[in-house]
Amino acid sequence: MKVIDISHTPLAKHMKCQFLFSCIVWLVACPLWGQVFSGVSATLEDERLILGLDPEALGAPMLFVRHGTGDHQVLWTRQKDYVLLTIPRVKSVLDVELPLFGSRAITSRVIGRFPILKDRGDGATLHIDATDLFLRSQIPWHPGPPESVLSDLSYIEEVVYLDNETIVRTQRTVAYRNASRTMEADFSFYRLPKPMSPRLYDHRMAYFYENKDLLLGEQLLTEKGSITRWRLEKRKKSKRLGEAVEPIVLHLDPETPDKWKPYLRAGVLEWSKAFEKAGFSNAIEVRELPEELDGRIGNSINYSMIRWNRHSKVRDGDTVTGGSSVAIIIDQRSGEILKGDILLSTLMPGLSEDYLLRCAPIDSRAREYPLSDELNGALIQYVTAHEMGHILGLKDANFGEFGYPLEKMRNRSWLETMGHTPSVMNYCRHNTVVQPEDGIPPSLLIQRVGPMDEFQINWGYRSFPEALSPEDELPYLDAMVSKQDTVPWLRYNNNVMEVLGPGTVNEVVGNDDPVESVRLSLKNMKRVMDLLPSLNEDQRDNALLARLYDKSLELWYHYMHQLVSMIGGYSIQYKIGSQEGGVYYPIPMAKQEEAMQFLLQHAFAQQAWLSDPLFLAKIQYSTNGDRFLEYQIKLLNDLLDGRRLKRLEFMERLESHKGITKKMMSLLGAGLFSNVKLIDRQQQELQRAYIVQSGKWISHEKVYRFAIPRIDANMYSDWAKSVLLSEIYQVRERLNEGLRTNENAEVKAHLLLCLQLMDGFVPSEGY
Repeated sequence: MKVIDISHTPLAKHMKCQFLFSCIVWLVACPLWGQVFSGVSATLEDERLILGLDPEALGAPMLFVRHGTGDHQVLWTRQKDYVLLTIPRVKSVLDVELPLFGSRAITSRVIGRFPILKDRGDGATLHIDATDLFLRSQIPWHPGPPESVLSDLSYIEEVVYLDNETIVRTQRTVAYRNASRTMEADFSFYRLPKPMSPRLYDHRMAYFYENKDLLLGEQLLTEKGSITRWRLEKRKKSKRLGEAVEPIVLHLDPETPDKWKPYLRAGVLEWSKAFEKAGFSNAIEVRELPEELDGRIGNSINYSMIRWNRHSKVRDGDTVTGGSSVAIIIDQRSGEILKGDILLSTLMPGLSEDYLLRCAPIDSRAREYPLSDELNGALIQYVTAHEMGHILGLKDANFGEFGYPLEKMRNRSWLETMGHTPSVMNYCRHNTVVQPEDGIPPSLLIQRVGPMDEFQINWGYRSFPEALSPEDELPYLDAMVSKQDTVPWLRYNNNVMEVLGPGTVNEVVGNDDPVESVRLSLKNMKRVMDLLPSLNEDQRDNALLARLYDKSLELWYHYMHQLVSMIGGYSIQYKIGSQEGGVYYPIPMAKQEEAMQFLLQHAFAQQAWLSDPLFLAKIQYSTNGDRFLEYQIKLLNDLLDGRRLKRLEFMERLESHKGITKKMMSLLGAGLFSNVKLIDRQQQELQRAYIVQSGKWISHEKVYRFAIPRIDANMYSDWAKSVLLSEIYQVRERLNEGLRTNENAEVKAHLLLCLQLMDGFVPSEGY
């Protein structure tokens, strides 16, 4: 029998003499010394894992966790001479049964059936050989196919006990990309506590839903369910600002470089003010991992972690695209968050370069590459604060940025109090509206926890001692949400399937004047383009210059896409049935026209400063790499999207928006073909793309499948086809006029090719 090493756990602190450490059998049988026992004990014998199940473990709700991958609520039950391990359908404390694996038809799933070992124990504890559960069983831990484990190359390393938790540490070799890889895989059995009182889900607030397998949290529905949040209770419930019985504690990864730890702490603790407004004085703490666990226990439900980027020292590991994320374990019966890990990844240089491209004209520190540790630390703090919001139960979405006044984006007093965006949970990124002459300190350019975040935490965590049930809390909660009626930056939009307006876009600063906001942001972008060559002077090659240029083009696209979203766009306020007014309000027609005119001037007209900078020959040798043109065509296709035209058509029912579809399409067609004499290469590509895309949908034969609602949601309506065809006729007249008056052979050839493209879908007579 292999000795189970538990001397590094908190259990060892309670041992009074070295004699107890030698009593291995006693320790296995009675691992409750100073702790709550999970009910599952274990020994390793000849590399076989023998589990002992106490009577209290049978039928008790328990979590079975594959750390970093997924978890299931499971039940151990006895079936004659066997023990079954089953994933049942969870029944919440709201008396709702939660669908299993995303299906209402599945009531349970057996993932293990083990013969009871007869020659063990005193008869009360059931012993089973569970080796294959960890090394062979195909258990679905997350959406997608299960791992293919190579069991002969995998083994169980050790068993560790922590509070209410039995951890089985393994080394698993699995099939991976036509090869295999060996990795640490830790599993836990964790006995669930008595469920806490839940807070009812409300689609107007951006909390995750308690059932991870169901996408209700991505829909605009308020079905009976719980939000995800921590069990946070005051020691003295009567106090307005009270100390938490058990604060939310995150532990620093031992691999974190010391110089970044203060910024990680600061990012987590940015949320302290929000909890103070919710009535808690010490809701959050950041600690070092206890010494007895340091380096030994990488995974435990008992310890939430801030995990450092493990690939930062691997070649190219810091340039891989991607982002940080979180891993959360939830008690689905109540929505209680039991554990949350922040997974910091791809921090540098991605964070540095994103900031540089947005803020270098305002912040002189961003004009020296690589950035200083001080500035990089502030950016790490910002990412940590965002991920901490997820740890607290909040989703990514658009949070109120569309309600901020544009003039406040350049006002120091406002920025100090409110920030340039009301939430750290949206993707506004940094303030690109501020101009050099505004005199704004660089510290106010970076996104941080804001008033919308405080509003959300107050709603989700404030206690109501007078409420005896979750339903009793609703009047108090609804009164809080009603602030959204008068304070637009306390609203949120959940971008599900469509970008419905500037309030549902990402990567750019949001406010109540998107056109002027983009105009100011482009002024800063032009300044950055002038800086790029100097930033690359100390480099051994031009990789940095190429990367920054590509990211500049992508950022330019995001600016323009914000304005595209205004065409057929809405402002949105989610409501319940008792609230007056609509949910979707069309953007005024004059604002949509302003956006279209701006796009024609700054997106579809030649922009040599961006498409053909002086340094281009250092990084590009062929039009195959013309990403600027690719983004232009993408914007054009976005404008001609069938869903957008359907929204414009729907707006026509309002007197204020009569004729908007024809107006928008006429502006687009006339703008793209305003010049049929001096046409440059990019204009040729855009003109042909417009004709091809229009023809594709005009000639598309619509299939009416009424049995499957909205099957053609992205297809053009007959009305939209008529509008597009009428514009194509106008374009044809301009092309024919250009042929009659133009003497340039190449231009005439282009015009003829455009007319030829129309032959397949434009009737030649009768118009």
